Amino acid sequence: KSLGSVSPLLVLLCFGAMARVHKHCVIGHGLTGTAACKYLAKAGEDVVLVGPSEGHGAHGACYDEGRIYRILDPLESWARLAERSIENYSSIVDESGVDFYQESGLLIFGVEDDFVRQTREIASRMGTHLEELSPEQLVAHFPWLSPPAVTRVGLLQLQKAGHLSPRKLTAAQLSLATQHGAAYVDDSVASVMRETDDGPFSVFLSGGGCIRAENVLVAAGVYTSVLPLLPEQVVVNLTGAQALLAEISAEDASILSGMPSMIYEGQSDEECFYLLPPIQYPDGSWLLKIGPSTTFAPPLKTVGDVDTWFRQGHLDPAFEKVALKALHDMFPQITIRSWRALLCVTDSTPTQNAYIDLLSPGWGICSGGNGLAAKSSDEIGHLAAQMMALPSHWGPDPQLPREWFRAVTPGSLLPTPQLETALAKVESCGEVLSSRVVDALKALTDLLAATPKLRAHADGVAQELRAVLATRWGAAPSVFCCTSAKSRGGTAWAPAHPFIVLVSGTLSVIVIVPA
Repeated sequence: KSLGSVSPLLVLLCFGAMARVHKHCVIGHGLTGTAACKYLAKAGEDVVLVGPSEGHGAHGACYDEGRIYRILDPLESWARLAERSIENYSSIVDESGVDFYQESGLLIFGVEDDFVRQTREIASRMGTHLEELSPEQLVAHFPWLSPPAVTRVGLLQLQKAGHLSPRKLTAAQLSLATQHGAAYVDDSVASVMRETDDGPFSVFLSGGGCIRAENVLVAAGVYTSVLPLLPEQVVVNLTGAQALLAEISAEDASILSGMPSMIYEGQSDEECFYLLPPIQYPDGSWLLKIGPSTTFAPPLKTVGDVDTWFRQGHLDPAFEKVALKALHDMFPQITIRSWRALLCVTDSTPTQNAYIDLLSPGWGICSGGNGLAAKSSDEIGHLAAQMMALPSHWGPDPQLPREWFRAVTPGSLLPTPQLETALAKVESCGEVLSSRVVDALKALTDLLAATPKLRAHADGVAQELRAVLATRWGAAPSVFCCTSAKSRGGTAWAPAHPFIVLVSGTLSVIVIVPA
């Protein structure tokens, strides 16, 4: 790896024969990094964690007091990770003495959309009890809530759901890691290099030091993909995330004392929000948190973009306006005294799963939270620790297959001779030029890599793919897409026309090629 501004003298000292070599170095003082370090230390492994603390200017998702935790998620991978993590919450509290979560429950309400339907499906599959509420029952159950007029349904989960403090959870995990023998270095990492393919790693610190280790696990959150920490680039989309923290009085907070964590599904993406009950922050203020779902998220490309976003200190005016209106409309009894910005960054992967993978022998990645990792960080760290300690023995785990967590690199997005990429494959085709088959596969792959959440919207995939192929071919194909296996089998759709059937997970796409 390039050493950037690392001193040549430091390189010589780091490679010196007297330098200690740890078994593992975990890079990242966040939720998943501290969890991975804890599990390695508990297994008796020699491990050092390096990453700046909040007091040393660190930015990240863990520096807040409120995150929703829940088992139910439309993607089974995240639901399973959450289920296992939540099962461990009480033992983390008991062992660390840090009380970091509150089982306040979860309410999902609003329009009857795909998110609501998928939540019901995953609840049924996982055996999780949901209480279904009509708009009238919502008001009776939560008299302080004024549901928007478009609300048609409410889904209430009372157990294994609520909110947690990522700041306190990070502190608890680090405490447990050091109790079991892990070392901690409060500094940022400038770069990582390896002198030989089978030699130890050198982790160069911004403060001028160097750590040597046989294995390195990079769990640096959004900085994983923008700093020189990996042996090769991974495909990650970074976007700015923002939330509004509304200050209310202690009296108003007591009115909302029975408030669960909430997810509101509106008629458009701009009208979808998550909300957390009043939480007392370290400065003593009581704050209601509201954040958008997938909108108001500017793209970020470089480490400079990320740092600037964290430091800007203000919200998008459009988001601020709709968030304040939503709070006023939903909680008419509550007076907002003031508000402040909370800025974060979301690292989205094209698979919509976390990356827990070895990019080369001894060089691991644990990243790609997709805005969902806080509640699931304990199990993510556990899987990463297993991977580093026993790289050839992780699994088999029928509930969390390793294939779900493979990292996607730019090279893996290129079509292979078997007509597949890391994100999609050709299932069948007929009476069509091979060049057009490759075009269709590459176009679908590029769409899913650029917009990971698009795969959840079959109509959107069909529309975008049709537009891309129309530009390439000079004529628009017919494109049919759904998230059910029922759509597969192109000959059943157009036996007399050239066709291509593409598959990406549960997503099936049929392209009828124009003459």
